[in-house]
Amino acid sequence: MEEMILTLAENNIPRQSFRITFKGQDFQIRILDKELYKDMAEISILLDGIVQKLIKIKDKWQFENSDSDIDFANDIGRSISLRYRL
Repeated sequence: MEEMILTLAENNIPRQSFRITFKGQDFQIRILDKELYKDMAEISILLDGIVQKLIKIKDKWQFENSDSDIDFANDIGRSISLRYRL
């Protein structure tokens, strides 16, 4: 996991960083994809130091390989969609 974060950091790709508040807690999110486009179904993010992938299924966002925290993943995906008009 640490190797992946270091590799991403060395690519010198500008990544947008922003914060989201969920249930009273602040989280920092950084988008890792090189470009975002309309109708994207997957977005890689760095969530508080952990690489996660958001998957869009039937207009709802969720974390890849996890059925927990669906509301949290959906809030993150919706925030990204609104900011970048996806």
